[in-house]
Amino acid sequence: MKRFCILFFSLSFLILLVFGIWGDGFETFFNQQNTETLLGNASAAAGPLGAALLVSDIFLPIPTTVVIGAMGAVLGPVAGAIWGWVGLTAAGWAGYLFAKIGGEGWKNRMITPEEEKRFARFFNHKGGFAVVVSRMLPILPEVLSIVAGFYGMSPLRFGLAVTLGSLPPAILFSWIGASAREAPLPALLVITLLTGGCWFLVLHLFKDGESTEFN
Repeated sequence: MKRFCILFFSLSFLILLVFGIWGDGFETFFNQQNTETLLGNASAAAGPLGAALLVSDIFLPIPTTVVIGAMGAVLGPVAGAIWGWVGLTAAGWAGYLFAKIGGEGWKNRMITPEEEKRFARFFNHKGGFAVVVSRMLPILPEVLSIVAGFYGMSPLRFGLAVTLGSLPPAILFSWIGASAREAPLPALLVITLLTGGCWFLVLHLFKDGESTEFN
């Protein structure tokens, strides 16, 4: 459990560090107006370009909510949600495969075979739910995708979880981008309630997992 916590919080700190160093610059460049202009100028390639930006968020401090919102504004709420869904799902897979393929050399140094099996059981039993609810939150989607790949979560379970979990934020943020100018308060209330609920579910899940799977 100690090594898991070290990995989890180290990844979280690394992502926060990247945001701390370059986040302001990226947020300034990728503000709503600039992003809408960028996607609008891309014309027919606006969807693929937006999805590519979402994938790059696994390594760069791309403001995903702004990108999906801009896709909703430029492409409409339905097309924006579809391309946002594609981008978020691909981003999850990028983190998972990066850890699963690139992390093999680190496993023997960081965890014992018994620990690997124990955490693999946890991720295959409850990890899917964690991946699903984390997609609405900051930082956690990247961290959980990498950790799931590192600890050997089943590709089928991960794929199902990341595909399903990426749909609600894609729909929500695309709708916000397309309609928030007319209805900012409902959009704000919806995202606040969903984000708060997801935080509660994730914290409860890991508390429960620690008390059952790891004892």
